[in-house]
Amino acid sequence: MYLQRLKDSLKSIAQTDPSRTALSWPGNEMSYSGLWNMAQDLAWQFPESVTAGSLVLVESRKTPRFTALMIALGLCGATPLVVPDRLGGELKDKLITRSGASHIASFTDAGRLRVTETGQAPKLPAGEQVPLCLTTSGSTGVPKVVVLSKTGVNAFFDWAQGCFSIQPGTRVLSIAPFNFDLSLLELWAGLDAGAEVILADPERSAEPGYLADLCAEAKPEIVQAVPLFHERLCAARRADPGFSPRHVIVTGEAAPRALRRQMAGQFPSVVFHNIYGSTETNDSFILTLGAEDFAAAEKLGIGRPIAGTDYYVTEDPDEPGTGELFTATPFAASGYSDPEQTLNAFLPRLENERLVTYFRTGDRVQRQPDGSLLLIGRADYVVKLRGVRTNLLDVEDVIRLHEAVRNVATVPYRDTVSGQQQLLAVVETCAGASVSNLQMRAHCALHLPKSALPSRYVLTQEPLPKTSTGKINRGAVQRLYAPKPEKNA
Repeated sequence: MYLQRLKDSLKSIAQTDPSRTALSWPGNEMSYSGLWNMAQDLAWQFPESVTAGSLVLVESRKTPRFTALMIALGLCGATPLVVPDRLGGELKDKLITRSGASHIASFTDAGRLRVTETGQAPKLPAGEQVPLCLTTSGSTGVPKVVVLSKTGVNAFFDWAQGCFSIQPGTRVLSIAPFNFDLSLLELWAGLDAGAEVILADPERSAEPGYLADLCAEAKPEIVQAVPLFHERLCAARRADPGFSPRHVIVTGEAAPRALRRQMAGQFPSVVFHNIYGSTETNDSFILTLGAEDFAAAEKLGIGRPIAGTDYYVTEDPDEPGTGELFTATPFAASGYSDPEQTLNAFLPRLENERLVTYFRTGDRVQRQPDGSLLLIGRADYVVKLRGVRTNLLDVEDVIRLHEAVRNVATVPYRDTVSGQQQLLAVVETCAGASVSNLQMRAHCALHLPKSALPSRYVLTQEPLPKTSTGKINRGAVQRLYAPKPEKNA
């Protein structure tokens, strides 16, 4: 990460308290001096073409060496563009073109740094220090590149460290991959404060008992995750009275009441936080509750705006108090790498003789009697899957690329076991076409990120139901094909 504040913090800790633990993972740990020295060593290995202002694409790996690589890029004045691990070649090429990434940095199987040039012209704002670039879900296979701002990241570090008391030695659990915006709190705000960041392996987090065993051993004080991972932690957590975090954060999407009851039952003395935000704005609203209230609420609102956050709701004439949410936070990105996309989503507005830039969230909210906001759905076809915004129309465009597909509709459904929102793809195949469910899964896996992959596929040669205007009737598709909730006997 290219941020002078972070560089100064890491260097200072490495010099004054070299043995302090920076990163830990099962059976291992790395000190701040070890991390700093590794980053310096990698910085010397970059070719001269990697200079201040370079945008370097790196595929997220949850390892100390990859963490050091992102720090090393900052030492060179370059900006890391962190993308999902094992990104497909076609998707990577499109992303490089969209972002203007000048280099790709990776490690060989032998652990040596490998840097290649792309030939792309830079697209980052000239003369501006850009700490980090992340991507949106990119369900078309071409994610938007979010350009974080120095001012925004600095402000976020200040807020997160104050709100959750992240101090030297605080143990922070890092579950999300580093290409997710959750890493700004779990990894970067933690390292900036001198905390110990506990690395959870994303590949193993789905294993029964893995997260529970990790928490029992490492005893993190701050646990942040989307509901899916909180569910896995609750389902397998070993009885361990010695593990009781100070703060438990739910983000990405609303946690079902049944899950919240489980969480509150396991951690009766913990402070719970429900956080709302996006990659473009970072955390925007927060609802903080004790265990009893966290479990009792029928539905959790998104809470109150974080200090410095402005917002407004474009209310529907037929539904007073309900409409689309626009937010402006002190942590906001400067925009996308594509200026046109920025103009469509980041909207300046003159208020009290000052210009405030709002982000169009696409989320519909309802104002509650106490003034708080309740999230009630999307204003378009964007849904949250696995904590990531996913555009249903974009997923359908990818499925239509298959030669055997005549038409397709994707609809979200609530899994009857986990309670989490998942995606069903109903595919109308061409007459005489031969395609299997497995082949369709492989096709989607080639073009879509994991977060956007449908969980179920239905292949049919029956025409998809349509409205009187010829559009696909999504309600009918959902009624016909989506899994039905099990009824109590």
